[in-house]
Amino acid sequence: MNGDHEKITTDVREFVESSFCFEIYDVTYKQIHRQMVLEVIIDSPDGVSVLDCETVSRGLGKYLDEANLIDQEYTLEVSSPGVERYFKRPVDYVRHIGKKVRFKIKIPSSDRSESFRGCLKEFSPECIKVQTEKGLREFSQESVIEAQAVFEFPTKLKRE
Repeated sequence: MNGDHEKITTDVREFVESSFCFEIYDVTYKQIHRQMVLEVIIDSPDGVSVLDCETVSRGLGKYLDEANLIDQEYTLEVSSPGVERYFKRPVDYVRHIGKKVRFKIKIPSSDRSESFRGCLKEFSPECIKVQTEKGLREFSQESVIEAQAVFEFPTKLKRE
């Protein structure tokens, strides 16, 4: 069964990325409340609209029916990672340079962790730089337990 799930997620990833101008953020095929669910999360540098999700859902649904890839009843869900996405790929960090991010990192030589927010200044797997209220923090991607974008409402423009 695991091999089947792996083939489904691999084929879905290949189909979406070769047929549409979207990247795959994540693909999961899992059981939720006795129902199989194929969840496909798409992304792009320009963001993802509801219409984009609908277009990918229709095209992917047709492909899955024709390829007979899934031999049982399932629900197909296509969505975006959202504005407060968790970072899963290096590109997620790169696209958020200059923006507010929440981090949870391992404290070196300890079993403890620390959470904080700040403006992501630089990213490489070896060195992430974040400007916090307390100053500049530097750490490696290896120490990151969790990183998540923080949505900030735009400030109102003053009328002149």
